[in-house]
Amino acid sequence: MTSKHQNMSDRILIVDSDCLACELLQFKFEDEGFKVDVEHDCHTAMQRPLADYNLLLVDMMESDFDGIRFTRMVRDNSETANLPIILLTAKASEDNIVNGLDAGADDFIQKPFSTRELVARIRSVLRRRRVMSARRMSNIMRYRGLSVDFGTGIVTIDGAPLMLTRTEYLILAMFLRHRNQFFERSEIQHEAWEEDGISERAVDTNISRLRKKLGEYGRNIINRQGFGYGFIE
Repeated sequence: MTSKHQNMSDRILIVDSDCLACELLQFKFEDEGFKVDVEHDCHTAMQRPLADYNLLLVDMMESDFDGIRFTRMVRDNSETANLPIILLTAKASEDNIVNGLDAGADDFIQKPFSTRELVARIRSVLRRRRVMSARRMSNIMRYRGLSVDFGTGIVTIDGAPLMLTRTEYLILAMFLRHRNQFFERSEIQHEAWEEDGISERAVDTNISRLRKKLGEYGRNIINRQGFGYGFIE
């Protein structure tokens, strides 16, 4: 069982216009050992020093400034590009899910939800972050102009920093550590999400986004029918 004291340094920012829901979540999260702040709109949330938080929990359906736009802005900022984000949505349609993943969200959960499940998802996302940090290596791996520093988690192309989400980084790290090997979607799911229930569409979406960000090196990520994905030299 996870000790509440293990979460004491983990800070969560809730961004949701539903004041009552925020109050209930704040009470639950603080009871679980998290430090919690609340904002009721994305505009105000953007004024906070977001890099000081360990995770953002954001309502997807804000009116004039929705969670999708907020997520993109967080991802576009180099200081918060790898900050974990979970989106809350009342409409868990495939389009909403794909749009959220495309924007860079790490996970999503449909309203109404079980607070127990939400806490479990938060812990899962934070655990992935810690696992990624633990796996970082001090050496730098290069493929032509593409460079990954496993000590810092910094990815560059021809010396220019490349902003990746944590999931994209884990997928790229997996591929580069095992170049010229193919991995089934289930293996990628386990490496990048470390949980069951992630759809194959989510894997495809993240790899598609990674390919675009890698530019010419995206062509090295091959999907071979019957074998899976791999980074092929």
